[in-house]
Parts: sequence; C-alpha cells; structure tokens
Amino acid sequence: MDTELLRTFLEVRNTRHFGRAASNLFLTQAAVSARIRQLEAALGVTLFVRERNNIRLSSEGERLVPHAETVLMALARARRDMSLEDSGAYPVHLLVRSGIWTPALQDRLDALLTAQPDLLLRLDSRQSDVIARILLDRTADIALMFEPPGVPELECAAVGDLTLRLYSSRRRDSLQRALAGNYVYLNWGTAFARFHSRRYGEHAATRLQTNMIEVARDHITKQGGACYLPESQRRALVDSGLHPVPDAPVFERQLHMAWHASAVRRDVLEGLAESFSGLRI
Repeated sequence: MDTELLRTFLEVRNTRHFGRAASNLFLTQAAVSARIRQLEAALGVTLFVRERNNIRLSSEGERLVPHAETVLMALARARRDMSLEDSGAYPVHLLVRSGIWTPALQDRLDALLTAQPDLLLRLDSRQSDVIARILLDRTADIALMFEPPGVPELECAAVGDLTLRLYSSRRRDSLQRALAGNYVYLNWGTAFARFHSRRYGEHAATRLQTNMIEVARDHITKQGGACYLPESQRRALVDSGLHPVPDAPVFERQLHMAWHASAVRRDVLEGLAESFSGLRI
C-alpha cells in the first residue's frame, strides 16, 4: 500500500477538512479526495462520515489511526537508521508519559545529551494507555512512566519516584477548604485516579479537569484554588504563591523505564535507564 495514502488519511483526520488537508500537503482538494477513496477501496471500508459542514472518522477509521501511525513511524525510523548506519551515531526514541515533564527531567535530559554526544534522541510524550502498544510495535525504543505495563515482552527498571502533594493558593489551608475552594483535578493516570477515589470519593468538587500541569498550576495561581502537583517543584511553587496543604494525603509512585525485551541495542537502553536512576519528580 502506498504510504502517502496513509499520510493523507491522517492529515484529513487531524484537520477534519479536505481543503485544509490539501493545503498542508501541497495537493489539490481533488487529489486528497481521490487518495481517500483509493484507501477506502483498498480496505473495503468507509473511513470518514460526511455530514453537513463537517466530517468525522467512522468506527473503521478510528481503528485505522494507530495502524497508520505505526506504519509511518516505522518507515521514518527505517530511513533515519539507514542514513546513520555509517556515521557512528545511534538514535533512540524515548517516550515520556504525558504530563510528567518537570525541571528535574529537563536537567537529566541536558546532562544525558552532554555526556553522550553520539546519542541522537527523539523525545515524544504519549498517554500511558498507548505507550505499551508503541513499545510492542517497536516504533519507539524506551519509555518513562509510573504505571509499568504488565506485558511479558517488555522489561522494566525502577529509576525513581513521583511524589504528588496537594498545593493551595491559600497559606495554611485546611484539606476541607482546599477541596471546596476551586479544586482542580490534575489527571495523573489510573493509579492516581484510584488513590483519589479512595481518599476523597465524591467530596472533591472540581470545576476544571486537565492533564496539563501548566494549565492547572497557572489557573490556581491566578484564580485561587488547589490541585495535586509534583513535590520536586516545591520551591518554585512556593515562590509562585502555592503552599502544601499539611493534612492532605500524599500520592507516591515509582517511576519506571520500559523497553522491549528483544531490543537490538539493549546495552544502550539499559545505560539510558541508568542515567535516569534516582530521579525525583
């Protein structure tokens, strides 16, 4: 199958508009429509549902998305690896669970790139529910997460800890007031959701839910409120007017790095995991 058909499919899916997709791909709208029809004919399905002034993915289209992304990522990686074969450099594709990038991780990244000048690093963030699949597809090499996948084909190594505390814009806030005063639910994944449900049940009334740390932090800094934020940022949070709630439960979780057990450059990946050892977020 022509990979350009998959590329066009993903562009239409991203833009939800044939005209904008055509502009982004430097094609005519007729060419984009023809490619989509060709892909639909090859697969024997309808990929998009055309509605008045709108298009959306069909159920078959939704199922095609991860496969299309996997094929294109694998092709891009193959091309990159071939171009680097004689250069002595080695590429590594690192995934980080969305929402956990902090100054502590930035410091480790800078130190890693300084210490290993031959390392060509591609760094992407992904939701935790797709990281395991990407590692199994071998379209990424290694991932940092705090919910290690229970998959036999993947190896994991503990590299550090994540500690989350409830921070409030009000100094010496009580737990009850923090939960009642513009509480923001910052989505830290399944394990945090279980912790939150056990500790608070329905008592924490939230007007805003997000998985973006910056959004949650900036919102409560400007508007007042409370949310769970990384303990490693305590100094910066206090400097910006946010204070830990003394009697609030603390969420603690190990950080892991995971990679495929049959990876070709396991020595490189194990060394990469070692470079993140002792990480505190």
